Parts: sequence; structure tokens; C-alpha cells
Amino acid sequence: MSTLISKNVLVDGRRTSMRLEPAMWDALGQIAARENLTIHQICGIVNGHRVDTSLTSATRVFILGYFRVLAENLEREPSGGQDNSIIHRVFRQTAEFRSAPQQGRYAGSL
Repeated sequence: MSTLISKNVLVDGRRTSMRLEPAMWDALGQIAARENLTIHQICGIVNGHRVDTSLTSATRVFILGYFRVLAENLEREPSGGQDNSIIHRVFRQTAEFRSAPQQGRYAGSL
């Protein structure tokens, strides 16, 4: 069991706190550095896309999605353009996942 670390972030000019595992804070920092954004900006983007969930939960899902997209595209050249950035591809993929019909043995667990 890892200890959660609470940090304050600014989201749309308002201070809020999030409690994440140290590995999640590290991953969020890596994403911010890779995208030339601050953690606050990343959290603002996530906040703008979250639906019926907490910012902390949405951030965890975003971190997972970001690195999944990155892993899937390791062999490809960056496609460039704001709409094709990894951040936007994460949210497109997440939207597709939410709208996909629930099938299989894990359908009830989501």
C-alpha cells in the first residue's frame, strides 16, 4: 500500500487539492514536461473533459490513457498539430471507450 500525497493545484484559477500516489505525481510531472505544460495546466485540461467523476479519479484515468497512447505510438513519427497531440488522442480514446458496448466477463465491473 502506498501513501497518498496531497498537493494543491490551480484549476481554472481556483485552488483545489488532489491526493495521488507518488508514482502518479511523477507520471503527471513527466506528462507536463513532455507536453511543455505545467501540472496545473494538465489538471485544467483534465477538468474540462471529466464527466461524473472527481478530478483525482479523472487524472488517474488520464495518466493511464496518456501512457497507453504513447506506448501504442512508439514506432510512429509524431503527427503534429494540436488536434493530434497525445493529450487530445487520450480524450478521443477515452470517449470511444465510454461509448463502446460493454461486453465480456468484465462488463459489469466498469
